[in-house]
Amino acid sequence: MSRKRLLLHGTNAIILIAIVSGIIVFANYFALKNGGRIDLTKDKLFSISDQTKQILGTIDDEVQIIGFFKEVGRDRKEFLTLAKQYEKYSEKIKLQMVDPDKSPGLATKYGITEYSTVVLVRDNNNLKINLTDPLSDGIRNTAEGEITNAIIKLSEDTKKTLYFLIGHGERDISDVSDVSGFGQLVRAVKDEGYEVSELLVKQNLDLPKHDSILIVAGPKKALLDSEISIIKNFIDQGGSTIFMLEPKGSPELVNLLAEYNILVGSNIVIDPSSKLVGGGDVAPIVAQYPPHKITTGFNFATLFPFVRSVNPQSTEPSNIQSIAQTSTDSWAETNLALYDQGKADFDSGDTKGPISVAVVGQLEQGNKIAVFGSADFASNRFLLFSGNKDFILNTINWISGDENLITIRPKVAEMGKFVLTNTQLKLFLAVTVIFVPLMIIFVGVVIWWKRKNM
Repeated sequence: MSRKRLLLHGTNAIILIAIVSGIIVFANYFALKNGGRIDLTKDKLFSISDQTKQILGTIDDEVQIIGFFKEVGRDRKEFLTLAKQYEKYSEKIKLQMVDPDKSPGLATKYGITEYSTVVLVRDNNNLKINLTDPLSDGIRNTAEGEITNAIIKLSEDTKKTLYFLIGHGERDISDVSDVSGFGQLVRAVKDEGYEVSELLVKQNLDLPKHDSILIVAGPKKALLDSEISIIKNFIDQGGSTIFMLEPKGSPELVNLLAEYNILVGSNIVIDPSSKLVGGGDVAPIVAQYPPHKITTGFNFATLFPFVRSVNPQSTEPSNIQSIAQTSTDSWAETNLALYDQGKADFDSGDTKGPISVAVVGQLEQGNKIAVFGSADFASNRFLLFSGNKDFILNTINWISGDENLITIRPKVAEMGKFVLTNTQLKLFLAVTVIFVPLMIIFVGVVIWWKRKNM
């Protein structure tokens, strides 16, 4: 080989090495600047939303995000990928990963009872959310929205308070072990950042209307006329309320709710098909949710044991709407005597399903109201069934009226489609099947010819 050709080959090698080295250096610099990752997906599936970035830009105080995950797992990996972006876009975010099995003291401090639990801490306040996805080994695809909303709640100066009415045999909010208690629900709402208190109606409800919610959960005894009057006055002056009524009883509350265009039925909902999926005749499994902010992106079944129907009183468009309905196999049994004898069957006096078992609405003063035909669905026994916990918490968050909370649609990978017109298809075939092979042959012939004549 001549000296000239050696020099030419050496020069080409040096240029090639320089180009490759430049690409490697640039790629490393770009990766370092972008946290070692680039999201090339069309819908930015692995990037936080612009809404979250905007919220992170407004944080003044340090917020610590503590993730309690096992050392190895898909959920840990997915959460770490998400949480590191929060750190990237705000120097106020500090991330800490903890294995609760290896740090039981810290887990006990924050009341951690499940893996995939995240605690957000700001000053002396903290919020706890569980990101477990029951359908996979990862975290829920709503995780970003839940974390961002928790950051917003931590930034609020005042906490909202839930007042549970007592004095009529309502559910015990301090009991976490009795199946009928509401202790587990109270723990959950405290994790959401709410204060909780019991309330005995006396002369008036002197509560801050914008920072409090009155909850009437399954009273066993009738309320006095004076108590009904006080509650009505509270609502009419702008107070928000949640009612959980059970079949049989509470006629005074049924009459009160009728004044707000809400019809509570004197019946019990029966659904034989629920037996096939783990429920029971009188424990309808609900999977139909009319469109509402509460039910947006909500894809879990809920269980409503011992439930009565609850509907908007008027069929015309109104401020009240249903948010949960039973299956078409269900019916509202109006003959409660036959039900007590175990002889209930669908007949002409009953209402065929789907049956509405929960309604919500906004009243004239801008305050909100929610009515459920069951209290058992939120009890210790049933709260953790599938979507029950999320459903009641979604309702409470909506009732609280925090307009700062954002909704971030879950990101789902979609099948990409590449559609060609007939002309484009012909051109594609011509290039790939004819032109490219001919070019390869042509280049090969040219190289062969030059080498032959060298």
